[in-house]
Amino acid sequence: MQTRILVPLDGSRLSEQALPYAMTLGQSLPAELVLLCAVSIPPDVQHALQKAGLASDPLFEQLEIEASEYLEAMGHLLSKNDLSFSHVVLRGLAADAVVEYADQMDIQMIVMASHGYSAIERWTHGSVAERVLQSAPVPLLLVRAREEGSEAVPAAHACDRTLVPLDGSKLAEQVLPTIIPIAKALGCELTLFRVPVAYSAGPLTGRWYLPQNSSYETADQDAQAYLERMASSIREQGVTVSTVTRLGPVAKAIIDYAEDNDIDLIAMCTHGRTGVARWALGSVADRVLRAGDKPILLVRAGRG
Repeated sequence: MQTRILVPLDGSRLSEQALPYAMTLGQSLPAELVLLCAVSIPPDVQHALQKAGLASDPLFEQLEIEASEYLEAMGHLLSKNDLSFSHVVLRGLAADAVVEYADQMDIQMIVMASHGYSAIERWTHGSVAERVLQSAPVPLLLVRAREEGSEAVPAAHACDRTLVPLDGSKLAEQVLPTIIPIAKALGCELTLFRVPVAYSAGPLTGRWYLPQNSSYETADQDAQAYLERMASSIREQGVTVSTVTRLGPVAKAIIDYAEDNDIDLIAMCTHGRTGVARWALGSVADRVLRAGDKPILLVRAGRG
């Protein structure tokens, strides 16, 4: 069965900055890229139409035509790169449309920019992207859009190294079944990353947290041994793997390592837990997403 990747667009150059990453996946897996645009009418406009005794359908139809023409133009650029694509225009709020379509139409991944702007919809972390992240039934690759990105759709984005933060829990390891086949298809190296001793800064003072009955040295040794066990299993699947440990605040350690070591992508679960260290949307994953510049692939961990 062919992988289907959903790429929400809103007509802006900012939202289109997700396309190079979708193109990379589409070419390597291979996968069909499904371009989605949601159209809606702001409440104040609907109210004005009702007050004037006018139906909203003609306006919706015009918006749908414009959105379809836009997606077809984007698809034409993709077809020049031998990519398989389809497109869909839906009525409704963007986040709801994305989540519902992904849930109902056999989508395996969503790739979208973390913000963008158009006359009708605004894509922001804290708005559309965050609502999709909270409810997406499949892995979500979020790309931080840059204001200066106003050029036409560029070539596929290279992905040579992916950082995979783990905390020693089965929950955090649930990212691996998603990222391993992607790494194998892309031919990229996975770097398994763990912070064995975390520093938590309180309002007045900070404190280092060690695993129970451990010293700094033994905690690092245990973390390295754990990562090497995980790496050995992944290497058997034909993927190049390295391991690394760092001390410090967990989110900052992840971001700093990614920035300093030419990491192209960070892949992690949206939650997991070991001792006092907690990986969660609203905690480590959220801080990495908000403070870091690297694209991040988020996989919702189940309870099992």
